[in-house]
Amino acid sequence: MQNNWEGTLHDIDRAFKTMLALTPGCFLDLLFGRKREIVLKELADPQINLPELRGDKVLLVRERRGVYAVILEAMLHPKRAQLPTFALKALALQYLLKVPALVVIVYLEKEKHAVFPDSFEIRLGAMSNEFRLASVRLWEYEARILSGELRELAPFLPLFHRKPDPQLIAVQKELLQGVADPKLRANLLATAMIVDIRSFGMAVVQAHFMKEVHMLKRTSIVESWLKESFEKGKREGRLEGKLEGKLEGKHLAQLSLVQKMLKQKFRRIPAELQARLRELDDMHLEQLSLALLNMRTVKELDLWLRNGAAARRPTGKRNR
Repeated sequence: MQNNWEGTLHDIDRAFKTMLALTPGCFLDLLFGRKREIVLKELADPQINLPELRGDKVLLVRERRGVYAVILEAMLHPKRAQLPTFALKALALQYLLKVPALVVIVYLEKEKHAVFPDSFEIRLGAMSNEFRLASVRLWEYEARILSGELRELAPFLPLFHRKPDPQLIAVQKELLQGVADPKLRANLLATAMIVDIRSFGMAVVQAHFMKEVHMLKRTSIVESWLKESFEKGKREGRLEGKLEGKLEGKHLAQLSLVQKMLKQKFRRIPAELQARLRELDDMHLEQLSLALLNMRTVKELDLWLRNGAAARRPTGKRNR
């Protein structure tokens, strides 16, 4: 049964974008084959100042036929109304880079996707621009994923089935243990946990990933959450003054992470509970981040802050 955690869809999208950044070659293999004779360069897309016109991942690809930009777009629930945005992204990159642009839609979930055409034309009077679209349907590569050839895509296996079997979690973990790079392996396991929360529910994920929960804080996915929370806090005036040394910065980062998790899970947190959160030390913040896996309501959070944290809170200075 699917979990109704409202932030999960956004988290899957974020996790996939992190994967695009960590394993761009994997997706180029799907487009061009493993024997591709191309040279690629990753672009941070900094010149495009409008966030809605930035690609999930932009690669500058050089092959025998020339140079062009590949815009990878991960879609969980694509809608045809997004076509004009894809065209604008391609147009912006063609103008900035002076090379043709190809938009590649990476479909994540079977039977939940809109069918995009192979090309899209924008016409204004006698003038027109045509933009090419390509697609990658991940479920079409399930056999290659299960064989280990494309093991990096194992986190998304549950999305390929209308009623996925929880046994897929064991398959995911076995495949991902074969990833040699420990940092990449940790990020892929974190991605699998996020996908599995949506597919199987929090309790099932907690039971299968007890050992992996602690390593989440060291992954690129969580680092991006921390960065986003920190920047948002600065913009809204929540983080005032300078960080008082390295330990203070670490505490604020951990507090920001817990606040982000709470916002994703409960949407709104009463001011009284937010004030109590700010009183927690590092140890209690870490305990709360794990306790959140089992919490379902704000009332449970209130009880934990009143009873659990209070019972363990030491007197004196906050432990950093």
